[in-house]
Amino acid sequence: MTNNVFNINLPKKWQDIYNSNKHWFLLPSGRISGKTKNSIIVAILLMLNNPYRDIVVVRSSYGSMADSAYQEFNSELVEFPDYIQKQFKFKKSPLRIEREGNSGTIYFIGGGGSNEDRTKGFKTKHKIICVVVEESQEFKDKNLYDQFMASLRRNFDTDKIKVFVLGNPPQIKSHWFNVFTEEKRKDKEWEVINLYWYDILPFLNDIDIKEILKCKYQTPDTYQWLYEGVPTGGTGLVYPMFKKETHLGDFYNNSIVSDYRVVGCVIGVDGAVNHDATSLVPLLIMSNGQCVVGKIFYHDPTKDGVRGSFPLVENEITQWFNEIRNTYKLDNPYNWAGSIPIVFVVDSAATDLQQALKYYFSNRADIFAIKKGTVIQMVGVVQNAIAKNVVFVSDYGGYYDYSQKKFIPSENILAYQLTNLIWNDKQTGYNPKIPNDCSDAFTYGIYFYYRQTENLVWLSDVVNRRSDYYYIKGQEQQT
Repeated sequence: MTNNVFNINLPKKWQDIYNSNKHWFLLPSGRISGKTKNSIIVAILLMLNNPYRDIVVVRSSYGSMADSAYQEFNSELVEFPDYIQKQFKFKKSPLRIEREGNSGTIYFIGGGGSNEDRTKGFKTKHKIICVVVEESQEFKDKNLYDQFMASLRRNFDTDKIKVFVLGNPPQIKSHWFNVFTEEKRKDKEWEVINLYWYDILPFLNDIDIKEILKCKYQTPDTYQWLYEGVPTGGTGLVYPMFKKETHLGDFYNNSIVSDYRVVGCVIGVDGAVNHDATSLVPLLIMSNGQCVVGKIFYHDPTKDGVRGSFPLVENEITQWFNEIRNTYKLDNPYNWAGSIPIVFVVDSAATDLQQALKYYFSNRADIFAIKKGTVIQMVGVVQNAIAKNVVFVSDYGGYYDYSQKKFIPSENILAYQLTNLIWNDKQTGYNPKIPNDCSDAFTYGIYFYYRQTENLVWLSDVVNRRSDYYYIKGQEQQT
């Protein structure tokens, strides 16, 4: 091998990546960030400095690689001296680039499609020094990523391997790639590096820069997603009006509940057995006409084990019910003229759960099966309640798992589902990819309370006694 010195220009972030001791790099970014170009340059440098090592490039669709990554290698090798360019031979059927002297091969494989086993038999001639996963967000789910990565790991050069997972964050925050990104930010073995167009400013032409800046000032939301890689929600959301900065917070201690008394509690209940979670969402109805979601009960059978309705109510749900009555002083006669009315509104399909709740709690609460409207009707009621700022969610930093008897720190489950729930293709129901157990329980409670004529009459009386129906104490801006 010829041993010569040459210069290659790399952005500062990529110099740090090349010199890093870490092996795993996740690079979520918007458009025109240089992630493909520079990952390929680094891959070539790793091969040149480690003869008899291979590179693997993966994309969901093998058919698109001839015009993307395969061609990109050809373009980037032009930046190298002639004697290095001559070492590489581009071949097709299958796509590959071979280095002279059998000292290394660059493989191109498709990891997507319906056949999840397609990469199981894949083998390289030498140990793998670098993996580049292109357009990771194109894979339909994380399982496909796990499948091909498991096949490749067997051939890693474990001392020097660098894996680059590249992707443009989809607008929908719940997309598996966005969830994967947030998980890896907490993984010490991974380096998550956000790349931006201004990181490669010296490499951009004036036309590109002008177009990006026009987008920034004319359509800032589009700019945030397209060039900054920030998931902005996207089209198809069921509850785009739900904003965490407005509707999620410590409302019980610091805002509405501290200034107004609780006059009622409506508990929405969504039951399940084997797969979905059983969720109970308490709505604290306030004397000012707003309501606040209190501590949620959440039983996930995939983690906590499958439980029958009666033992679940007798043990876990009873403990939760007693706690919320104590926490929110629902049994305190000094809070109101007697105990606070409590109503359970149960999914009509969960007949066993409804019977169990009646058996154990009928001496303290009324239990009804929800009289459902269409999905569109029920969602419409919830959308109006959120948009008019009459419903808020208290954030406790997670939830208590009554089966495991421990607190589970997590993002607020209800807020996550309301933020990410999307319509199906026909917009006749929810897309099943997003869990909707807590949001369903929440919907039952909101629909039961705000669709009732007598409740609306009472609420109109409250409105007449308030200067601004939609104003929340402590907020600077009124709706």
